[in-house]
Amino acid sequence: MIERILLFAENRYARLVLVGLMFLGVQTTVFNDMRPFGVCLQIMVLLAVSAGLARGSDTGAIAGFIIGLLYDMVLTTPMGLCAAVFAMVGYLAGIGQSLVYAPTWWSRMLLGAGASAIGMILLPIAFTLTGATGILNAHVLWVALIVGLFNAVLSIPTERLCRWALTEPVAVR
Repeated sequence: MIERILLFAENRYARLVLVGLMFLGVQTTVFNDMRPFGVCLQIMVLLAVSAGLARGSDTGAIAGFIIGLLYDMVLTTPMGLCAAVFAMVGYLAGIGQSLVYAPTWWSRMLLGAGASAIGMILLPIAFTLTGATGILNAHVLWVALIVGLFNAVLSIPTERLCRWALTEPVAVR
C-alpha cells in the first residue's frame, strides 16, 4: 500500500494534478469574486504557461492539456475546449523559452505575460468557433492585457512550483 502511494507521488503528472486542483480551488473561489478593473484573473492559464516555461514545449503542452481538463470540469463550456487552448499556450510558452539564449527573470516574466495574453485571446476565439455569440469583442483585448500583467507578476513563483511538480523521478540503481 505504501509503495503504491510512493509510486503515485513520484509521478510528475500526478503532482501536477494535485497542484492544479489547488489552483482550481483558488480560481473558482477567490479569483471568481476578485475582479480588478472588471476582469476575472486567470491563474489556470498562468499554471499552463508556467509549466511550459519550466519544462519546455512538449511537457508544457501535456501539462496545459491536463490543467485545461481540470478547468473544463467546472465550466459549462464544451469539454476539452480549455484543454486545447491551454495545451497551445503551454506549448507556445515552452517554444518561447527555448528561443531565448540565456533566460533571465524578466524575460520569463515577459514570456509569461505574452503567452497568458495570447491564451486569453485564443479562448474567446475557440468559444466563437463552437457557436457562442457575443464573446469576441474589443473587451477581450482589455482582459488579455490585465491577465497578462497579473500573470507576469506571479509567473516566477509559479514557474518554480511547476519545475518542482514536473521533475522526473531519479532512478535508483
